[in-house]
Amino acid sequence: MTNDIELERLRGSLVSPSDAPAWRNQIHRRIRKANAYHTIQNDHINRLIQVAEDPTAARLLDDEPSTSAFHIKAAIYTSIYGTILVAALQIYAAATTRSLSLFVTMAESCCEAVSNIGLDYLHRKSKKLNHSTRWPAGASRLCNAGNICFAFALMAVSLVLVVESIRALASPEHELGTFHVAAIIAAACGFGIKLFLAVYCFIFRKHSSQLQMLWEDNRNDCFEYGFAIFTSAAGAKLKWWVDPAGAMFIALVIIATWVGTVRSEFLELCGVGVEPSVVQEIVFITLRHSDLILQVDSVHAYHWGEELFVEVDIVMDPDRSLREVHDIAQELQDKLETVEGFARAFVHVDYEVSHMPEHRKTR
Repeated sequence: MTNDIELERLRGSLVSPSDAPAWRNQIHRRIRKANAYHTIQNDHINRLIQVAEDPTAARLLDDEPSTSAFHIKAAIYTSIYGTILVAALQIYAAATTRSLSLFVTMAESCCEAVSNIGLDYLHRKSKKLNHSTRWPAGASRLCNAGNICFAFALMAVSLVLVVESIRALASPEHELGTFHVAAIIAAACGFGIKLFLAVYCFIFRKHSSQLQMLWEDNRNDCFEYGFAIFTSAAGAKLKWWVDPAGAMFIALVIIATWVGTVRSEFLELCGVGVEPSVVQEIVFITLRHSDLILQVDSVHAYHWGEELFVEVDIVMDPDRSLREVHDIAQELQDKLETVEGFARAFVHVDYEVSHMPEHRKTR
């Protein structure tokens, strides 16, 4: 089968969306599920076609270009400095009104500002340490460790504020909070900055996994800050219990959100495997790399912190020379390591598949 025929078959397997009216597609659950399935399959096929046409330029992780682009750096640093400004506004608003809801958002914004500065430092530090003798496997996992430390610190502060909210609700003395227009305006300005950062990161979110994370974080902060402003004002003007109840709700949401983040960070540190679609694309790259590769014995791709390690076992003719086998394996390794998100690739060559690969025996 020639490469052109193979690619033509891939293009021919693309499925067009249903010709039925859009309202009908939304009403009928089976049609909606079928369209969603075919959309995912079409995206996967298009990625395979891209890999086939230009393997060295392939980006298996959401087609991400280099993260050194100017607008990506601008978005990252705008988020860092914007978060510092938001923290200052939230400190003023919380200290002036003494609203528990605003204290929750103040604690989160302060922790986030410190975290953004620390994580940016760790990110740059890990790049410098990647080729040092002290960190022979790279220091990219420093960022995961930093995320976990920040998450636990923020959850601890949120838990304290949950306790304070419960004490306020259980207290026998109740009175309306203090309403300060200037403090509410300051909190609203912080909300506006977060909204701007969310929109800015949303525009470039597909160009960088870091911006994707910042967009999700800023989006969540917009809901939390807006809700905190409402509960703070309502606690000062309507019912006294609205403010502590709102503070407890926001703090519990923050804890629940960061529990999920800690879980994902731990899984990456422990070496969780990637999705099957990524493994299929690695197999596709490997089989198309050379006609001398007879078979792919096994493929393993797993996280090494934020980045991935790839292990590929291939089968070649035993009569081939050592030079041919070495050159093909080395070129395949270099090709896989050009894919963004792949820290290292290991290629093992064998002449038969009747035995278990050596790196699996020791596990």
